[in-house]
Amino acid sequence: MDWLQFFSSIVASIAWPAAVVMLACLMRNPLAKLIPLIRTLKYKDLQIDIGEQLEAVREQVGAEGETPEIVTQEPPLSFQSLAKADPRAAVLSAWIPVEIELNDIARKMGFEASSAIRRPMIPINMIRYLFEQNLVDRLTYETLEKLRRIRNTAVHVTEASVTFEDAINMADMCQWVNGQLKRINASLNESQPSDPAL
Repeated sequence: MDWLQFFSSIVASIAWPAAVVMLACLMRNPLAKLIPLIRTLKYKDLQIDIGEQLEAVREQVGAEGETPEIVTQEPPLSFQSLAKADPRAAVLSAWIPVEIELNDIARKMGFEASSAIRRPMIPINMIRYLFEQNLVDRLTYETLEKLRRIRNTAVHVTEASVTFEDAINMADMCQWVNGQLKRINASLNESQPSDPAL
């Protein structure tokens, strides 16, 4: 191999990577403008679309629930205002009452992460425990799990990935599942013996 063949083999091996780097540099600004418009992210079997996930949860609850429709109250005006201004933040805030209810149930059942730090069991473990103890039915369990995943997804997507309708759907579904948890919480209140010292 002489020096000309050596030089041409180096140029041939560098050509494609150099072309890709140059193309990425040239397209950086147009691609950066498109990223906020992306609503669905897909990689192999993983697909993230909050709107579709919420619709699937709503349809499952409507199909398998005791009543054909999900009976919920209209979200308060403050939530609707937040959903219009920042739908992603509204999705996150819709989950908060569910997590508070789960924490209250965990506290009443005596679960704490450690004796040094008085924190209730994390939601994913509490949801599984409630299902394993037959305190929630499969529909409520699956709905809780899906809503928890949607909430976690909303943490990691851009604001433009979540719409006002997504936020309202999340509020409706969280309200429905929170009603299920409140019934469990109330039954725990009834099953606890009253303190004779009071």
